[in-house]
Amino acid sequence: MTVPVTSLLNQTVVYKKMLALLAAFKFEEFLEISQYYNILPTVVDVDQIIRNLVEQKTSGDDASFSRWFELRIKALKRFRDNGCDPEKIIEEIILPEGYDGKILLVMIMRDTLGRMVCLRSGDMWHREILRNTESEIKNLGFLKSAVYELGGAHVRFEKDNDIVISGTSDDYGSCDKVYATKLIRQIFADRNVIILT
Repeated sequence: MTVPVTSLLNQTVVYKKMLALLAAFKFEEFLEISQYYNILPTVVDVDQIIRNLVEQKTSGDDASFSRWFELRIKALKRFRDNGCDPEKIIEEIILPEGYDGKILLVMIMRDTLGRMVCLRSGDMWHREILRNTESEIKNLGFLKSAVYELGGAHVRFEKDNDIVISGTSDDYGSCDKVYATKLIRQIFADRNVIILT
C-alpha cells in the first residue's frame, strides 16, 4: 500500500485523532490509522496521556475505570516502549507470584493482531478466565478481536520456588502444558516448572 501524501494540516488532524484514540483505549482503530498514514505519536505525548489518566484516576472522575486502570496504563507504557506491535501491547502472560489456581491458554485473533497465544489466570472457573480475557481485550480497544480458549490447567507455586502445572479444564479440556511452561518461564526464568500428568 502506498502511504498517502497529506498536507501538514491533514497530518495535524490525523495526529490529534490518533492521540484521542489512544486516550480512549481504542488501540485497534489507532493502529489502523497509524499504519495507514505511517505516523507514530511521540513518547512525550504518550507520557502526557498516561499522566492525564493517572490524574483522572486519582480525582475519582470515573469509578468504572478503576477495574481496568492498571491494565490500561501497562498497555500504554508497553506501547510507548515498544511501538505499534499489538503483541507487545497485550500482555502475553498474566500470572501473579504465588498463584495457586486455574490457568487458561487463549488465542487472540484479528487482522491487526494476527494470532497471539496468551496465558491467563485469576478466577475459580476457566470460563470466567475466558470472559475476563474477552473483557480485557475489549477494554484495550481491540473491539474486532476474538478470544478463543485453548484448554486449561491448574498452577501452584510451591514453597521451594517450584511451579507445578497439573490438571485440566472440565469446560475446555487440557491445555498444552509444555507451551504453558514456556510462557511461564518468560517471567519466572529462575524457577523450576514441573508438569504433573
